[in-house]
Amino acid sequence: MTYSGAQQAKQARENLGKALGALQEDPNIPPDVLAVAQNIAQAVGALFEAERASSEPDGKASVRSALGSLSQTLALLQDVRGQHRGIATATETIAKAMSVLFPLTTVPSRAPSAPPPAQLPSRPPPTATASLNDGVAREPVEANLGATTESNFYVGFSGEISQGGVFISTYSILPKGTPVRALITLPGNLSTEANGRVRFVRDPMDMTSDASEPGMGIGFEGLTSDARDLILRFIRKRPPMFYDE
Repeated sequence: MTYSGAQQAKQARENLGKALGALQEDPNIPPDVLAVAQNIAQAVGALFEAERASSEPDGKASVRSALGSLSQTLALLQDVRGQHRGIATATETIAKAMSVLFPLTTVPSRAPSAPPPAQLPSRPPPTATASLNDGVAREPVEANLGATTESNFYVGFSGEISQGGVFISTYSILPKGTPVRALITLPGNLSTEANGRVRFVRDPMDMTSDASEPGMGIGFEGLTSDARDLILRFIRKRPPMFYDE
């Protein structure tokens, strides 16, 4: 048995080879861009594993690994200072490769054997008592992120973290669309706060999803430059998740 997404993985890998070449063709490639090129090479290796995978779970795991490296790559490319030949080409090519790979992670490996249980009741919308400095009533939430936590930052096809957000692993799930104020704590006693809104949820009772961690994704709204810089420091060490609407 071979992985059903092997052909798509091969297509994405070949496209990434073009992105890698576009970056490496610059004879004056700076260290920050060189680090990005190494991330692409890691994604290519993960896709080789997906092509050779003998089962659906192994293939999906390799694809997810590749998406992690690529989401980190896009975020780092957004933070590269100055103009470098090949960055625009690489960014566009990486986004196309991710558009091929992402659907592979959203298809369940197997159909549930029975109808899923009734969903847990959602928490009621926040009251006006949580209003903060932007005049919007926001529910306070906390996100504790580390090297191996289920909670993590996420980005989309743009790779820009201010257009992404943070996934909070929790069973206390708020309804989609709820405005929140997130306190984000990071290793080294670092922390920041950010306004956001619940963009997606992962219900712990959803048997049709391969995602193991319940929680909610908070999309940033008006991320400050200081918060963005702090988040990017974390992303350089740990790849963010990838989420597309």
